[in-house]
Amino acid sequence: MMELWGDFLLSLMLPAELMVAAALYFVRCPRRSRFLLRLLPAGLLTLFLPVCVADLGNGLLSMTRVSEMGTSLIYSFASYFVVAGLALLCFRLPLREAFYGTTCAYLTQHLAYCFHRLLFPQALNDTLDSYNLGYLLVYGLVYLVAYYAFARHLLTGGEYLVKGAYSLATTVSALSVALVLSAVAQELRTVDGTLYPVCLLYAMACCSFVLWIQVNQKRRLDDQRKLDMQEQLWLQHKAQYEMSAENVELINRKCHDLKHQIAALRSISDQGQRDKSIQELEQSVMIYDAMVETGNDVLDTVLTEKSLLCEQRGITLTCVADGACLSFMDAVDIYALFGNALDNAIEAVSTLASEELRTIAVMVFARANLVFLQIENYYDGSLNGEGDLPETTKAQEPGYHGFGLKSIRYTAEKYGGFLTIQSEDNVFLLRVTIPRYPS
Repeated sequence: MMELWGDFLLSLMLPAELMVAAALYFVRCPRRSRFLLRLLPAGLLTLFLPVCVADLGNGLLSMTRVSEMGTSLIYSFASYFVVAGLALLCFRLPLREAFYGTTCAYLTQHLAYCFHRLLFPQALNDTLDSYNLGYLLVYGLVYLVAYYAFARHLLTGGEYLVKGAYSLATTVSALSVALVLSAVAQELRTVDGTLYPVCLLYAMACCSFVLWIQVNQKRRLDDQRKLDMQEQLWLQHKAQYEMSAENVELINRKCHDLKHQIAALRSISDQGQRDKSIQELEQSVMIYDAMVETGNDVLDTVLTEKSLLCEQRGITLTCVADGACLSFMDAVDIYALFGNALDNAIEAVSTLASEELRTIAVMVFARANLVFLQIENYYDGSLNGEGDLPETTKAQEPGYHGFGLKSIRYTAEKYGGFLTIQSEDNVFLLRVTIPRYPS
């Protein structure tokens, strides 16, 4: 009886180890509603389902010569898929991201498994005595290193920014290493024990290499994103300069003729005609109202661009901003943060019929050791979405776009801050709070 109980507990080790490894890669992902109510029953199912599948597979393969290897593969595949299902059930992730994160978790678990078997050869007997303090220390150390070396670098704003084809390729290659090689190693252990440590070392090298590739791929994507943003920022600077030069030239010509127009106004006796002429003069110099100066060149670029856009759409944009307090932030991050936030606000108020409600208020200020970025606007309708971020209502178009509210939250968290959103009485308030770093 005790032996059966021990075998049963041993059969739960792989799913349990894989769930802990998966926590490293999904802990910062957005959770679904009723997270704990989903996690507890799904976690228990994740522990027991692979055992049932493996027993069924063992019965089907019992008459073949590959019974042990086949059962091991079925057990490992079942563990992998149920953990991926657990991630989908508990976290708001696309299918490709769930399998991608589970693949990285499986590589981490297999790395710890090989390291433990290499340091403690007596663990090859697969008894409960093998899962002692040494086991906890080895797995804890490997998981800790894996989190700081791999897991925390792969997420961007709670997402794995991977395409479906790349996720599939990574999954297939990684499972070929972790699952198939593990089953082959088990066979080699019984045939030739001297090859088993070599196989463990090879598996550890492969797992580490694949995880390292994922981190480097993520860094390349981040670098490309920064290059794209820098290019867009440069184009916006160029456009602002050209626009400013054209406006200044226009105003200079108007001002040159201003004295003649004023003299002509004195001779106009019709009050209506005089008011019309005065209005034309006001429009000639109104462009200067859209030019924003905050003490930060990047913020000036964004606000001036959006201010002119608001003027074209009949939107009132008010701004009280101390741009100097953003000097510690990277230019790309400033542009992405304010660009995304103002695009969302302009999109929201553009649909409002009342001119009084078509207003956007921007505030940037510092208090003590904190910097506050606040954008407030009216909106119509209801905000949908699961979790703490509302769902976008804008249609997707081809080409380069910002990263929306998730990008804003990611930028805030990058500097140790956070994003808060409030909506009440059709007023939408977005606030970013960031610790003030010394410049």
